[in-house]
Parts: sequence; structure tokens; C-alpha cells
Amino acid sequence: MRALAEFIMRGRWQASLVALAGNLVPLISPATIGLVTLRRSHQDSFLVLLWAAMPVLATLYFATASYLIVLTSLTTLVAVLIAAEVLKGTVSWQLTLVVTLALCSLVMLSAGSLLAGETTLVTAEVQSVMDNLEAAQSKPVSPFYLLMAITAASLSIEKATQGFVLGFLSWLTVIHVTGSLLLSRWWQAVLYNPGGFREEFHNLRFSPVLATVLMLALTVLYLMAPAFMPWASMMGIPLLLAGIGLVHHTVNAMGLGSFWLVLFYAGLILVGPLSMVLVGIGYLDSFLDFRTRIARARKS
Repeated sequence: MRALAEFIMRGRWQASLVALAGNLVPLISPATIGLVTLRRSHQDSFLVLLWAAMPVLATLYFATASYLIVLTSLTTLVAVLIAAEVLKGTVSWQLTLVVTLALCSLVMLSAGSLLAGETTLVTAEVQSVMDNLEAAQSKPVSPFYLLMAITAASLSIEKATQGFVLGFLSWLTVIHVTGSLLLSRWWQAVLYNPGGFREEFHNLRFSPVLATVLMLALTVLYLMAPAFMPWASMMGIPLLLAGIGLVHHTVNAMGLGSFWLVLFYAGLILVGPLSMVLVGIGYLDSFLDFRTRIARARKS
């Protein structure tokens, strides 16, 4: 990955080539935009954004892609650029993650109004896949719609709604943007500031006010209806990252070794409720500052 980052930073055309070809691999294209934005000029970042967007826009001409799905892909690319600009200017992950949440939510809610027909079609397609799954019918479908249908089924949603579809797309976009920006920042640290990303991530912590706002939004959306679960999960992403950062800090501070991190991520993947526990830990940390308490305990 370091070699790829070095290649990206050699010049505009190298970065543009990776942004174009990176659409074949998850995170690579938006992460390339993020790295260029963090280190180079606005002109360079916009040029790389255009190259990354070309395959996405081409699907509108050469294929019958949904405008809503294409908008979701384009939102990811633009949101990474904006989030990287915020992080570059403020050096605040707290503000960057909030801007990412707000931007992705605003775009998807606007799409629900401006592309109401497309949203209805996507919702109907998801419902069709859900019906086929329930009837155990084998019918070729888009993996994207299949993922939405399986998610809806796991949430015990009997009928797909536009609110669920837009929430799922918002959640997916925030995950993609956040993961890409984390990769961008890691690349930047590897090349120019070794250890800098680890320090930032280990110390990721939200203010009590902002953490409370996120937790209240998450709780209200969770209690409303199963169809709003993607929106609730999206609100928990910043606190989840804070919880993961605290785990990394604790493992490092106690000298436990990478084995425990591997075990932790295996549990995070296999044990669903663990993510909610981490959200709660991230929230409590904003009030209790566990890092300071761990440091005091190690000194005593």
C-alpha cells in the first residue's frame, strides 16, 4: 500500500490513473482523492475527482444504471474531497465526521424528493428481491439490491420503504467515505508523518455535547421503526470509531500486542452486538475520558 501511495503522489497523471482504475477495488478511488486533497492543491484534487467519476458517469450512457445508485457513487467521491478539505483545514476528526454525516444525509434526503420516481423504482426492486428470497426463488439480481434486501430481512422489515432505501444508501455512503478518508490519512502519515495517524486515531474522542446529540438521534431513530435502523446505525458511526480508537489506545498503552487487535476485529465482525457496545463506550468516553484514567492507573 505504501508503494501505491508513493505512486499516487508522483504527479497528477499518476494519481488520475489510480483514481480511474481504482474503481475496480473498494476504497481506492475515493482514498486517492482524499490523499491528493490532503497534500496538494484544489486543482489537483478536482482533476483526480473527475477521473474517478468517469466510469460512474459512463454507466449512465452505456448501461441502464439507476440515477439514484449513480448519485450515491458520485456522492461518495465528492464527500471524500469535502471531508478531506475539512480535515486538512481543521485537523479535527470530530468535525470531519459530523460534516460527513450531514452531507450524506442531506444529499440522500434531497434525492428522495428530486428523484422520487427513481427512489420508488429502487424500493420496488428491493421489495421484489425480498419476495424472491422469502419464496426461495433463484432469480439473477444486482448484488447491490440483494445486499439491501438481506439487510431489510435481517431487520425484520416486511415491506421495503423509501425511508429504508434512502437510509441504507446514506449509511453505506458514510461507511465508504469514512473508510476511504481513514485510508487517505494513513497513507499521508506513512509518507510524510510516521506515527501521526496512529496518534490521531488513538485519541479520537467527542465532546460531551456532540456525543449526546448523536446518541439522542440514534436512540430516537432506533425506537421509531425498523425501517429507520439504517439511519440510526449511521448516527452511531462516529461514536463507533471513537470506541474502536479507544480499544487501539488501550491495547497500545498496555503493551498487549497485535494478537488482541486481531481477536477484537474478529469479534466485531462475528458478534453483531459488539458494535453497539463500542458505540456506548465511545459515548461514555466523552464524559469519563478513559485514556486519562488508564494513564493514571498505569502510573499508580
